[in-house]
Amino acid sequence: MPIIKRDLEESRPLLNSLSTKSVSLAWLLLIIGGLIIAWCTLDSWNHEMSSELFHTSEVKNTITDPFTGELTQVLEPFQYTFTLAFMQFAFMSLVFCIVFLVRAILAGESIFQHFEHLGLTISDRRWPALVVTHVFGSFLLQSLMMPSQMMSLPLFASTRAVEIPIAAGGRAMLFGDKGHSTKAIMLMSAAAWMLFYSYTQIAECMCVWSGFGVFLTGVPLLLVYGLLLTLPAANVVLQESVMVHLQMNPMLMLCVQNVAATVLFLPILMIVHICGYEDIWNATRMIIGHPDVSMTVLWLCVQTTIISLVTCGLILTVDSFWTVAARSLRVVLWWSKQLLIFYMTSSTLLSVSRPHASMWSSVMLSGLVLAVAAVVTDIRSDNELEQKAALHGDATVSKYI
Repeated sequence: MPIIKRDLEESRPLLNSLSTKSVSLAWLLLIIGGLIIAWCTLDSWNHEMSSELFHTSEVKNTITDPFTGELTQVLEPFQYTFTLAFMQFAFMSLVFCIVFLVRAILAGESIFQHFEHLGLTISDRRWPALVVTHVFGSFLLQSLMMPSQMMSLPLFASTRAVEIPIAAGGRAMLFGDKGHSTKAIMLMSAAAWMLFYSYTQIAECMCVWSGFGVFLTGVPLLLVYGLLLTLPAANVVLQESVMVHLQMNPMLMLCVQNVAATVLFLPILMIVHICGYEDIWNATRMIIGHPDVSMTVLWLCVQTTIISLVTCGLILTVDSFWTVAARSLRVVLWWSKQLLIFYMTSSTLLSVSRPHASMWSSVMLSGLVLAVAAVVTDIRSDNELEQKAALHGDATVSKYI
């Protein structure tokens, strides 16, 4: 018997079986990590493809130099931001409506009940706020409003980190609870500042504006840039509020949001066309007449649609605050790709060939440590609230996660 018992013990794995809670936590972390990487990757692709599209030109006509007799081609660049934004809203409306209908049919749900519930909540003021922040917080309109000028790198990093306390404050205001812990908000804001500032140092940025708008200074500049920082974060918080407080189906919410955005943006597009700022017919002709432009526009629409889905998935998995905070990790993904390319094509160390970038990589790593500390601090705060709720028998003490 002792021999049989010893054989059984030796045949067991060295690691004990993981508990159900540990497996669930591992899967949750895997899902969150995958969603964050997907969002950062798609956002990077969206910026790159938009930049390539707006640098695309077509030959409008050919003129002859009267002195040399040489033929000179007159190029017309793609500068149809409003038309492209309208196409994206219309494309997302179509896709999300189809996805919602197919999902409801496959799940055996009543579509009429969903629309009946929508009719009961449509008068809520969250809906118009959701649509307005979605329209004017889109990347294309942000690029249009963003002035082409320089600003100090520390100030740029600070403004990029501001959206985190904005999201925390908006969420606390809408949900009517204490929200996330102050320590977690401060730690995550500091982490975002360190990530963006180290990114600007590694990339050796001189001009941090990526838009192509008009030159603004003073109060108009502050107002416009304040909108650029506030609207995207507010839209994410409003999405969570609509799904939680109004008990709205996520696909139906995305469908209504984009259909309303398309309807709202159509008169804006017409006014822009009538005023001569942008010619809709030239834009349509250029998109249809050039296959490379057509494919780029199509992929931009597809990427924007998937970004909306991933954002919604992150909100459902964590919440709107951490969804906004996770956007800071886009610079980490960018630098990770640069490091991978560097070590695959070079036989030396980064600290030897690029000491400046190596030093600021350490700062970026410190920012990641601060971000992890913010998450741990917030989890501890949640546990304390749950313990207080258990002791007092009051479920309202615990906040929604």
